[in-house]
Amino acid sequence: MKKLLFTFLLLIICVYSCFAQTDYSFADFIDDVPSNIKKITAWNSEITEKGDTITSKSEYWQYDKNKNLLLWAKPQMYCQIEKKYDEQNRIISLEKYCGESSDNGIITISYPSKNTIIEKHGLSGYSALIKKQFSYNSKGKLIREEVYDSLYDEVFNPSSNKYEIYHSVTVYKYDKNDNLIEKNRFDLPNLTTAETTKYMYNKYNQILREEINTKQDDGNFNTSITKYSYYGYLHKGETKPKIFIINNTLISDYSTETKTKQYIYPQKNVLEIEITQTNTRINPTSKETYQLIYKNNQLIRKKYFSMPQKNQDRKVMSWIDYQYIFY
Repeated sequence: MKKLLFTFLLLIICVYSCFAQTDYSFADFIDDVPSNIKKITAWNSEITEKGDTITSKSEYWQYDKNKNLLLWAKPQMYCQIEKKYDEQNRIISLEKYCGESSDNGIITISYPSKNTIIEKHGLSGYSALIKKQFSYNSKGKLIREEVYDSLYDEVFNPSSNKYEIYHSVTVYKYDKNDNLIEKNRFDLPNLTTAETTKYMYNKYNQILREEINTKQDDGNFNTSITKYSYYGYLHKGETKPKIFIINNTLISDYSTETKTKQYIYPQKNVLEIEITQTNTRINPTSKETYQLIYKNNQLIRKKYFSMPQKNQDRKVMSWIDYQYIFY
């Protein structure tokens, strides 16, 4: 679990965070892609108010023979991501266009040393430069992330009496078992925002709690925001999954928001997820329920439900079917 969590987190940090979007990260089956996969196509079906079913191709992914993702596309939104790799199967460029989106552009990635990755990309519509540098220790763990971003709101530096490009540094700390236990982010040249994230683990090195503390100062007021996340796991030795809950709580000077994910296994090869969100400033509680259905360890359908008062009265609202093509 620890290795899987870190691998996924590292992938998001090193590549996808440049666009601040995860809609193409195919998180539901990122670790279950078959070794000989060539293409995955998603067909979205939705039931209208009249009871008709409308089906359309909603998304697709293409891979090379090394399981590298070459192309992601969402036809209905005119979005597409193309990726290129070097001889060592490392990503060296990522090009995105999505209709009239202002964050279209190209990321180029270089590897000047074994433990360093540097990214640069420009976005159409702006004169922009974003540079990210990631440094790793001898075990391949991320220990430092440095970001320069000319698109970010420029930060005023009183010592030079001028605005300067946004610059932040994030430092990562690990325990003796290589578990990430603390992450500190500093925004420069002034310490305008500082964020500290701490993690707690059980004796099996499974993450139990994530605590994020953020302090902001915009010159008018200070506010401290604390976010708690609790993770639940099955007991060691259990062979049949039953249920576990992930709970996130965000506390600020203005409101308390809670987001709970409940994972249920109603039958073999079916995982049901129920998401509940509450906010002290907004009275209604919002809920969402969907199922992930697998066959031969591959996600074949994602099914969304309505949320009636009684669970037995719920109805299927829409679903996504995934079709696989192999080499």
